[in-house]
Amino acid sequence: MAEAKHHLEVSGDFVIIFADGDGQGVHHSELIELMTLSRSLAEVRKRFVGSRTNLIETLEHFGYDFDALLQSQFREGYRNTALAKLHRVDPKWIARKREALGFSNAPGRSRVEFSSEQVRIAYDAAGSFAGAARLMGIDRQTFKKLYAQALEQMEPGNDGKLDQSLDNDGLAKARAAARCVGSKGFYSENELKKFFDDEWGES
Repeated sequence: MAEAKHHLEVSGDFVIIFADGDGQGVHHSELIELMTLSRSLAEVRKRFVGSRTNLIETLEHFGYDFDALLQSQFREGYRNTALAKLHRVDPKWIARKREALGFSNAPGRSRVEFSSEQVRIAYDAAGSFAGAARLMGIDRQTFKKLYAQALEQMEPGNDGKLDQSLDNDGLAKARAAARCVGSKGFYSENELKKFFDDEWGES
């Protein structure tokens, strides 16, 4: 398979930039510095011309974590279309990366990592999708999706199955509290949120 007209190769501490068969060696520190300052593949490719995969692999060879950059940009609230323009890539590729790195496709959302049991307890305590979503610090649609997944994981008549598979202390207390609170309860939303944060804040 023929080499692309424009591509990058690694040679020791140097990046060789090939254009139309001619190669120019540049110390890798220049590549890393440009990427760190610009935070943009599109900007870096003006100097280090290669395919998206070729450039990312070259960056990673010299210790630059491109996934960590994307995670940071997702947290900063960049939309897929804005990131696609910033890195000169397909928005669908950014969307796939967002999902693979554990982020919601709603910009600015942090990764959602809750067990099925936690989702069910939040719903028991709050009595509604909107209330449970607020307790867990996520949007209502995301909570509905998680709740549907939690129900799918439970076979009919097998309610105790999830309880037995978790480290029972914290979640058993949470279930007990949820039963005490009931669907309407006497605790304020702030008190409930503090309870859930205390139970799961480090999970």
